[in-house]
Amino acid sequence: MVSVQQAEALILKGVKLFPPVRVPISKAFGRVLREDLIADRDLPPFNRVAMDGIAIHFSSWQKGRREFTVEGVQKAGTPVLTLKDRKSCIEVMTGAVLPLGCDCVIPVESMKRVGTAARLRENFKAVKGLNVHPQGADHRQKDRLARAGCRLLSPQIAVAASIGKKDVLVSRMPAVAVVATCDELVEVDKIPAPYQIRQSNVYALQAALYLQGYTEVDRFHVLDNKNELRRRLRGILQKFDVIILSGGVSMGKFDFVPQVLSELGVKAVFHKVRQRPGKPFWFGKTKDGRPVFALPGNPVSTHISMYRYVFPFLSRAAGLKTAAEKYAVLGEDVDISTALTYFLPVRLISSRDGRMTALPVFLSGSGDYASLARSDGFIELPQGAGRFPKAGVHRFYPWFF
Repeated sequence: MVSVQQAEALILKGVKLFPPVRVPISKAFGRVLREDLIADRDLPPFNRVAMDGIAIHFSSWQKGRREFTVEGVQKAGTPVLTLKDRKSCIEVMTGAVLPLGCDCVIPVESMKRVGTAARLRENFKAVKGLNVHPQGADHRQKDRLARAGCRLLSPQIAVAASIGKKDVLVSRMPAVAVVATCDELVEVDKIPAPYQIRQSNVYALQAALYLQGYTEVDRFHVLDNKNELRRRLRGILQKFDVIILSGGVSMGKFDFVPQVLSELGVKAVFHKVRQRPGKPFWFGKTKDGRPVFALPGNPVSTHISMYRYVFPFLSRAAGLKTAAEKYAVLGEDVDISTALTYFLPVRLISSRDGRMTALPVFLSGSGDYASLARSDGFIELPQGAGRFPKAGVHRFYPWFF
């Protein structure tokens, strides 16, 4: 039996990166970037007008001029105009290029039109560069705008589009198999017999994967029959990059998963972790290094083990740079009657002082998935303490990150 920290280290040891692929920018959201995004020109690429109004030469205002003849209109997206007479102005729109010969933009609310002229309101004070966003003020050409290893969320997608990245280099999406074992399971659209339950774990794991951007997921249900398990897993092991099983890993008479995986050439890395829930967790690798996560079948154990171990592996394999760990303050005293590391589901409350408080969501057992729905995630309580006082700080794992 290994500790939680040992289990994590063994899972993340020697992880092979998913290969990079190019995808259309419209398909890149949520993927992990595998190249730096470099500015192909200055940002902004021209002296940009920051407000609707008129563009003037500041020296004219300095000399006392308060009324300017309008020479023309500079719209956004049109070639640059040139101011012909410093006693005049050019009407400008937000986002337009600043006309040549101008260095100050008077906002529309600080002036009024008088025929073909624009007159400034009394007491308005102009300054050189007013309402002008200078070329290159944000970034210069060849600046790195986003680093490889980040997740492409909306800000990063905007950057990629702005530099002309029609196709973006990202980590290839792994093909993931989610496999439920156990004879008592029936599909969600079936009426279960008194001794049966509907499948929930595979749907929960698929949903969790989708939420984190992993969409190539297939679900399977295999009965607790050694020959059937061997036949089905042989095909699954040949087809998928990551295999996640739920159930069949404990010490029961029909818990065949570790034995069958061994027979199929999957080498066990560890079996059992000093944790609760999820002690029977099994992890191994195929001959070519693909991971096999065999999670305990109780729903709470499955769910928590997925977030504690599987997602860190997927992030590492995708090349995602490690995100900052999240912590929360325990909202009440907690007594745990186990010497194992304990994963406690919690509901999170955010206060105005920036404090995140974790309120325990106590379950009746590792099969109490319904109560788990009231939680926002779980905190990790280290082994051996037993009593955890209110206001103690512990690492928090959210269901969505």
